[in-house]
Amino acid sequence: MNTRQLQCFLQVAEFKSFTRAAAVLHVAQPALSRSVRALEDDLGVALFHRSERGVVLTEQGELLRQRAGELLAEMARVRDEVGAPARELRGELNFGMPPSMQQMVTVPLIRAFRAAHPGVSLRFTEGISATLSEALLLGRIDVAVISANEPIASLANQLLLSEDMVLVAPRSARLRLAKPVSIAEVAERPLIVTPRPNSVRALIEKALAAHGRALRPVLEANATSVMLQMVAAGQGWTVLPYSAVHAALLAAQVCAAPVEGLRIAWTIAQSRERTLSRAGAELARLLREQASEAVRGGRWPSAELVEPTPPD
Repeated sequence: MNTRQLQCFLQVAEFKSFTRAAAVLHVAQPALSRSVRALEDDLGVALFHRSERGVVLTEQGELLRQRAGELLAEMARVRDEVGAPARELRGELNFGMPPSMQQMVTVPLIRAFRAAHPGVSLRFTEGISATLSEALLLGRIDVAVISANEPIASLANQLLLSEDMVLVAPRSARLRLAKPVSIAEVAERPLIVTPRPNSVRALIEKALAAHGRALRPVLEANATSVMLQMVAAGQGWTVLPYSAVHAALLAAQVCAAPVEGLRIAWTIAQSRERTLSRAGAELARLLREQASEAVRGGRWPSAELVEPTPPD
């Protein structure tokens, strides 16, 4: 079993067709068929049920499909760590970030990483902490920023920073960052929130419950940009991390005020079962650098940085 055989197998499994997989891989179909057959002979099992209408994974083929991506990623990490420690970083790196950090960190991070390491192919996933945590555990991404408020034992974490949660309102409400509001005031507002599961929503629900109040949203939306547009249009209020609101505040689309005692912490996470590649470690370093620049430059006024430590 080798890397090429696994790549061929995954393409056939995805397209359910040797013809389409061969076209994507730019190889002759007989050569692709031989590669997959050699893999089946090596493993001693049939990986596909073949018919005139195409191919379907066998039970053993499905088991291999679930593991093949992880195997290829681990091979790439070994090649990176052992084969070329002194050369330019190369290979592929998959990372994830929360929607709230898109403008504050994610865009500058990608720009800085690509400028410094053009030999690395980046794959970026934006998602809530629950989605990114699952992707880390399954080996679909290598490193991600997730909420530290709900730690997962299978993930190693390095605290990055914490920031205020802010109540966001239409401009006519005249909220100010210099004047915090109470959780009781939040409870009185028509709130737009994300659907469950979501770490930001969980924080809001927990804070309201501590004051004997329940969250009864007027609208649920899974996109931060949509939530802010709805607030700007007068369709409700919302509670978000400050980083998610910064651009909208600069554009004077909404107004906001910190919620007393309500903060969210962010952590750089990776799987405990897989060694982070040199490219992954470099991305984590640059991520912390970009966050630090935003805080020290005054663009992230509510954030408090945490000095880096070895992953727990």
